[in-house]
Parts: sequence; C-alpha cells; structure tokens
Amino acid sequence: MHSFLQILKKLDTKIDRTGERLKDRKVNFYPTVVGPIVFLVFALVAFLIMPSQVKVQQQAATTARTFPILLLQIMIVGSVALLVTEIVKILRKTELEVVQIELLTEIKALIILLMLILYAILMPLIGFIPSSLLFSVAMLYFFRIKKVSYYLIIIFSALVIGLIFRYLLGVRLP
Repeated sequence: MHSFLQILKKLDTKIDRTGERLKDRKVNFYPTVVGPIVFLVFALVAFLIMPSQVKVQQQAATTARTFPILLLQIMIVGSVALLVTEIVKILRKTELEVVQIELLTEIKALIILLMLILYAILMPLIGFIPSSLLFSVAMLYFFRIKKVSYYLIIIFSALVIGLIFRYLLGVRLP
C-alpha cells in the first residue's frame, strides 16, 4: 500500500510538471477549414462502408440506403462548397477565422474521452460494477480530489446500487 501511494505521488508530480509546461501554450485552430474537412472525410468513409453495412432489395424503388445516401451527398456537397469558399479566401489573402485553443484543456478532454472508451471496453470484460468503480475512482483522481471520503462514497454507492439491481430488482447488470 505504501509503494502504491509513492507511485501516486510520483504520478502527481509528473502531471504537475507537464501541466506547468503546457499551461500557457495555445494552438491556432481554423474551424472554417477543419470542419468541412472532417465532415468530408466522415461522409466519404460512410459512403465506402455503407454497402457492407446496409443490405438492399434490388426490386424496391426506395431502399434502406436511399435516405442515408441523400444525407451523405448533401454533406459532401456542403463540405466541398465550404472548402472552396475557404480556399478562395486563402488565395485572395483574406483573413480566415482563427480560434485559439488552450492545449492543456484539449489534452484533458482527450484523456477523459480515452477514459470513457476504456470504461466501455472494460464493462463487458469485467462487469458493470467493477468497471464503474474503476472509472469513478479514476475520474476522482484525474480531477485531483484528495478527500478519502469521496472515494469511499463512490465505492459504497456503486456496491449498493449493484446489490439493489441484482437482488432487489432482479436485474442482471452486464
């Protein structure tokens, strides 16, 4: 237990140092260029995987693919139109909309997203209650909560909720 606390202290120190280095760093972001590119790539990927995902009956005039294909075509046309507009602005040397984002804030958001993905992966493997316990404790640690009582409340609540669902309500959790 003592070595585990030492590991947590070292991790805290490392996180603090990294946070200090990234604290004032900002990144320029061009939403009017990045947005259309993201949606264009998404629409093209969806177009490519749709035949393997959505089966159609050849005799029908309107199939299960009709509406999604229409939406994807609208996304592609809209994205290309926005990109062309932004390229024209670049060629005319007109100023583009720039948003400055704080690098540390975005890294924190990505870490939370990765924790959520890990939670979703762990749930079918180890079960709802253990993965929820791990996720909750990890979130408290991520937000640097030091009060032991918060950790105990989370652990107790998760166990009680699990017992209520399983034995009182008869609902089997994943």
